[in-house]
Amino acid sequence: MKELKLQKIWFLWFWGKDKNGNPTKVPISITGAKTGTNEEYRDTWSTYDEAVTALDISKAAGIGFRLQEGYFFLDVDDKEMEHPFVKMLITRFNSYTERFASGNGIHIYGKVDFSKIPTYFDEKEQKLKLAREFYLKNPHNKVEQYIGGLTNRFAVYTEDVVLAEPLKDCTQAILTTLDKDM
Repeated sequence: MKELKLQKIWFLWFWGKDKNGNPTKVPISITGAKTGTNEEYRDTWSTYDEAVTALDISKAAGIGFRLQEGYFFLDVDDKEMEHPFVKMLITRFNSYTERFASGNGIHIYGKVDFSKIPTYFDEKEQKLKLAREFYLKNPHNKVEQYIGGLTNRFAVYTEDVVLAEPLKDCTQAILTTLDKDM
């Protein structure tokens, strides 16, 4: 995660409600100003150290970062560490892994060769998207796979380390996960 901590992609987040009244994570800049994951907000992002300092004096729930092209994160919800599926994913990716804030799920972070990801160009939205045959969020196994450059998302960062590996190129693991689990 060291290389991501050096980038100016960090901000705070707090719990809010989505349009249906469900809990959702809302990004906010370290100054308390509105922020988001679109490029228009780039000037509101900070360094990791600045976000940590701001977290200590704010009422935010945590810190997060905007997912950049060349990186991914895999989010597995509602599964304990001992679950065979979780263990298999940790072994498959073998990259930095942490527990989610609730302790009941994991995030795996790493690198990806964007050019090898199956995509299509959406004419209506004028952007690349993940090939239609794959889920970004699989409701059947509660796995979400986010790829920088395809998804405009931010990742919550907890530092509750499960696997203290450096960020590795996990392109093959992502392709396998798309094929078998998404």
